[in-house]
Amino acid sequence: MDFDFLELIPAKRFSDAFCDDFYQEVPNDWWVIVTDVVSSTKAIEAGRYKDINMLGAAGITAVFNVVGGATIPFVFGGDGATFLCTDKDCPELIAELLAVKTFGLQHYDLELRVGCVPMHEIRAQGKNVQVARLELSLGNSLALFNGGGLGLADSIIKSDKSGEYCKSKQTERLPNLEGLSCRWQPLKPVNGQILTLLVQATVEKDYARIVEGIQEILGRGNDDFNPVKPQGLKLRGFFENFSLERFATSAGSGASLLPALKLIFERSFQRFAHFVNLKSGPYQPDTYLTELRSNSDFRKFDDMVRMVLDCKKEVIEELKEFLELEHEARNLIYGIHLSEEALMTCLMLDLRHSQHLHFIDGADGGYAMAAKSLKAQAKA
Repeated sequence: MDFDFLELIPAKRFSDAFCDDFYQEVPNDWWVIVTDVVSSTKAIEAGRYKDINMLGAAGITAVFNVVGGATIPFVFGGDGATFLCTDKDCPELIAELLAVKTFGLQHYDLELRVGCVPMHEIRAQGKNVQVARLELSLGNSLALFNGGGLGLADSIIKSDKSGEYCKSKQTERLPNLEGLSCRWQPLKPVNGQILTLLVQATVEKDYARIVEGIQEILGRGNDDFNPVKPQGLKLRGFFENFSLERFATSAGSGASLLPALKLIFERSFQRFAHFVNLKSGPYQPDTYLTELRSNSDFRKFDDMVRMVLDCKKEVIEELKEFLELEHEARNLIYGIHLSEEALMTCLMLDLRHSQHLHFIDGADGGYAMAAKSLKAQAKA
């Protein structure tokens, strides 16, 4: 079966995530790769959720540097990521992610779990993976997933004690994290609070109706619920996260001096360019900020609806009422986390061609804490 993610007919609206016409079967000889931070709850309680976000995004960056950009389906989950890849690419990607695991232990003292499951095993256990492509802007896409296979792969990896699926081979090599960036301060809500929301429908065909209900509530106030608002973006302190970006600039070499000088120049120029709105080569501040908003992943679908939203408190209460009624009717389970800001982690792929992606999560636990709430409902 021919499968090329970038050749899939693109969905243009988030509501298309629930239209079968955009989905294609993943070939049986492909693999699902899953990463997540081990014992992330303890790290969250210690106030380290930004570190968790950065390590999760580091895995995406490393994979893209191997395959040559965002050419394969993936989804960012806050404390990790999920990818689909060919049988040929899987060993190299796992090796690179194990290098990210080494980096995480050395740089953050956090352990990244890395595992992979073949598609034929997922289908043998009664689940499937289908993929659609949501085009955020020209050249920038997110993957949408259905079929229940991603959740099954995650469960298989987490329960594996044999090493067949959960990989733990040690490596001293460090990954190429070129493009990973974190230069923006946390995003402050304009409407009220940041809502991190997870929704899992009991029956797949119900997603379209449920999301329509959510979007109707969000739209009543005509508010801008995307947490990324260019007018509110503020750069972090000059040397904040400097060691991480210096390593990323070294493209995995670990060198210090030249990457540090390059990073100092880049940060100085970016600050000056934003202050005077200087357009220079591929970097044009106004254009970049508009694209940054468009290319944020504040809504996604991977067998579960994931949203990070800037909402009025009355809208949040109305959403809770709607979701609770649907939960009581056994139509869904859901998880909610409220915070006073959102976090954004950036991946600069090719600024000259406007290729950059921005991963959004709620602060103070975001997706991880919403998932905890959802799992508690599932057990009840």
